[in-house]
Amino acid sequence: MTSLAGSVRRLEDEELVSGHGAYVADLVNGDTLHCAFVRSPIAHGIFDPPEIEEVLEMPGVVAAFTNQTLGLPDMPSTPGRGAPEAEGMGQPTLARDRVRHVGDPVAVVVAATQRQAVDAAETVWVDFDPLPVVSGIAESLTDDTVLFPEVGTNIVHESTVGTSGPPPAVEAETEVLVDIPRVSPVTIEPLAILARPYQGGLEVWCGHQAPARIPNLIGSMLGIPPGAIRSRVPFVGGAFGTKGQFYVEYPVVCAIAQRLARPVAWIQKRGEQLLSGTHGRGQQIRVRIGGDRDGRIRFARVDITGDAGAYPLTGSRIPFFTQLVAQGAYDIEHFEAHAVSVVTNRAPTGPYRGAGRPEGAIAIERAVDAFAAEIGVRPEEVRRRNFVARAQMPFTTHTGAIYDSGDYREALDLALATVGIDEWREEQERRRREGGNPIGIGIGSFIERAGGGGEYGKVELLADGTITVRTGSMSAGQGHRTVWSQVAAGVFGEPYDRVVFYSGDTHEVSGGIGSFGSRSAQLGAAAVYRTANEVVFLARKVAAEMLEAAEADLELVEGHFRVVGSPGSEISLAEVASRAAELDVELAAEEMFDPESMTFPYGTYVAIVEVDVDTGHVDLRSLVAVDDCGNVLNPMIVEGQLHGSVMQGLGTAFLEEVVYDEEGQPLTSNLMTYLIPTATQPMPLLSGRIVHPSPTNPLGVKGTGEAGCIGVPPAVLNAVHDALRHLGVESLSLPITPAKVWQAIRDSRSAHAGI
Repeated sequence: MTSLAGSVRRLEDEELVSGHGAYVADLVNGDTLHCAFVRSPIAHGIFDPPEIEEVLEMPGVVAAFTNQTLGLPDMPSTPGRGAPEAEGMGQPTLARDRVRHVGDPVAVVVAATQRQAVDAAETVWVDFDPLPVVSGIAESLTDDTVLFPEVGTNIVHESTVGTSGPPPAVEAETEVLVDIPRVSPVTIEPLAILARPYQGGLEVWCGHQAPARIPNLIGSMLGIPPGAIRSRVPFVGGAFGTKGQFYVEYPVVCAIAQRLARPVAWIQKRGEQLLSGTHGRGQQIRVRIGGDRDGRIRFARVDITGDAGAYPLTGSRIPFFTQLVAQGAYDIEHFEAHAVSVVTNRAPTGPYRGAGRPEGAIAIERAVDAFAAEIGVRPEEVRRRNFVARAQMPFTTHTGAIYDSGDYREALDLALATVGIDEWREEQERRRREGGNPIGIGIGSFIERAGGGGEYGKVELLADGTITVRTGSMSAGQGHRTVWSQVAAGVFGEPYDRVVFYSGDTHEVSGGIGSFGSRSAQLGAAAVYRTANEVVFLARKVAAEMLEAAEADLELVEGHFRVVGSPGSEISLAEVASRAAELDVELAAEEMFDPESMTFPYGTYVAIVEVDVDTGHVDLRSLVAVDDCGNVLNPMIVEGQLHGSVMQGLGTAFLEEVVYDEEGQPLTSNLMTYLIPTATQPMPLLSGRIVHPSPTNPLGVKGTGEAGCIGVPPAVLNAVHDALRHLGVESLSLPITPAKVWQAIRDSRSAHAGI
C-alpha cells in the first residue's frame, strides 16, 4: 500500500487480539505498592484531619497520608476561554478541612496489595460536620450556600458574546428550555497510573490522551524539573475526554512513589469512576428564537448554565465551548449567547466526547424545530432557509467561530433522501388518520469544532532505509499508528507496515500536545505529512547527486528515485539513506504544525421513531448519518469512529443520566443503576458522506471522532417530539426513557381532559 489513503488492516490489532498489548494495570508487578483513597460519604461538610496511625498496624500497610502529612499544593482552577484562574477555588489533592462532593478524597492508604489497601482504607474514620448542600444549578445560582466561603459566590466565570443592540422585530417567536443531564464516560479501562522512581527521576505510566502534559503538571506539583519525569502511555482502553484530565490522584501517587522510593500504582475501580471521576455534559440551556412566518430566523438568544461540579477544573470551560458553537449551522441576523459556569456539591465535570458541541446542537436544534412548529413550516424548510450557504464560506459567526468549508444544504438533502422522507411522512399521516402508534421524524443538523493549537511531528529516514514517525498525538483506540504510517509511507511510496512509529513516550517524542477535540488527523497527521515531504526534499538532493541528474528531473515511485523518462536509472531510498549517512547528511525533519485555525466538520442526522403510547417505549426505526469530515484518510477507521460515537449518542438519547438526590448523594453508582448501550442496543444506521476539503491543513481533513455524539441526540429528541406533538406533548428532556414518555402522554391527556 503506497497511497496516502485507503482502508487497510490496522497495525495495532495483532497485539490486542493476541493478548500481548499491555495496559497500565498489566505493568504492575509484585514490587509495586497500591493506593486506596479514603473518600467522603457526604456531599458537603467540614472535618478535622483523620487519625491514621492505627491503620498503619493493618496487614500489608506501608504508609498512609492526609493533606497535612503529604503537603502537596492545591491544583489550580481552569475556568474558561480567555478567563483568569478562579482564585480560591483550587482543588486540594487530599481534602484539607472541607469536602465538597461524595467521593472527595480525604486520605490515602498505601499497602502491598490492592485488597490490603482497600481493606485498610475502609477502616479510617473521619468525623464530618455536615453543611447545607448545593444540589444543582438552581441552588448554586442563589449563593445561599457557597462552596468556597472566601470567594463568596458559586459562579466561576461568565461571558456574553454576539450582536449588540436590541433584536429586530419579528412575526413569531418561541422559547425552549433544554436540560442536558450529566453523563459518565464509562471507558472499558478506568483511570490508572503507575509511578516508578529511578536514580534522578520518575517514570510515570498513565493511560492518558496528552502524555506531554504529565511531566509539567507532576513536576509543578512535586517541585521537580519536568525533564526528570518520563511520561509513558501504553495501550489505552478508551478515553472519550475523561483521560485528557489531570486528577488529584495522579500527583498523590507520584509523590508517594518519590517519598517511599518504591513503585506505586492506583488502578481506579468502576465504582470510583462513576462516583468521583469527571462526568460530562450537565448543562441547562434556554433558547429564545424569533423570525418571520415564512421561516426566516431573525434573532436567537441562548443562555447556557454549566455545572462544573465541586471544583472548577476543565469541565468549567465546557459551557464556553458550547457558547462558541451555539449558533449552529445558521446565518442569523441577531444572535447572542450568554454562558456561566457554577460549582455544585457534585463530582467535578470534564470534557466528554463532543465537549460542548452536543449541548449546543441539542439546544439550537430543539429551538429550530419548535419555531418550525410555531409557524407551521416543515423543519427541513426552516433549515434550508437559514443555513449558512456554501458561497459564504469561510463564515464568521456572531460568537467568533470561523466555519472553514462545506455545504450544509447538501448534507440535509442527502440525509432526507437516504432515509426516504416522503415514504415516512406518508406513513406518519396514515397512522394519524387511522390510528396506531405514532411515527416521528427528527432532524439534527450540527457543527463540530475540531482542532485548535498545534501538534508535533517528526519523520526520519535512517541509514538502512527505515522510516520512523514520531507524533505528539496519542491514540486511545483510534488507529493513529496505522493512519500516520499510511501518510508517511504514501509520501515515500513505501509499504505502510514498514514504518516504525513512536508516540506516548516523552523520551522518544520531544514535543506534542495530545489527542482531544477531534484534532489528531488535521494536526498530527498533517505534521507527519509535511515533515515526510521535507525529508523527501532532502533525500532528493542526495539522489540527484548519485544519479548525476537535476533534482527537478527526479520522481519518487514505490520507494525509488528515478530520472523521469528513464526507468532504468533508479536508486532505492535505502541506497540514498546510506549515501546520506556517509555524507553526514541527516534525513530528518520535525515541526510543531499549527495552522492557527480550527476546522468545523458538520452533518445532518435524521431519526425515525415509533412511540408505543401505552408503554412509552420508543423504537428507533431508522437513523441516517451524513457527515462532512473533509478528505478521508482511512474509510474503515472513520466508519468505526462513526459507529462508536453514534452508539454513545444513543446512550445519551435513551439511557444515560447521572442522578443525585437533594443531599448530593449519587444514585447511579454502578452499572446496574447507570445504564449504557450494549451490543443489544438497536442501531439501524445508514451513513452517507460528502467531501468538502478543509483549506486549513495540507491533507484537507477535518475531525470526525465525535459526530455521532453530536448529531444523534437532537435528531432523536426532535423525532419523539414530532411523534407526540399531536397528543399535546411539548417538552421532554434527555434521556428519553419509557417512564418519561408515558408520564408526558398521561399528563397531556389529563390536561386536555380538564383534570
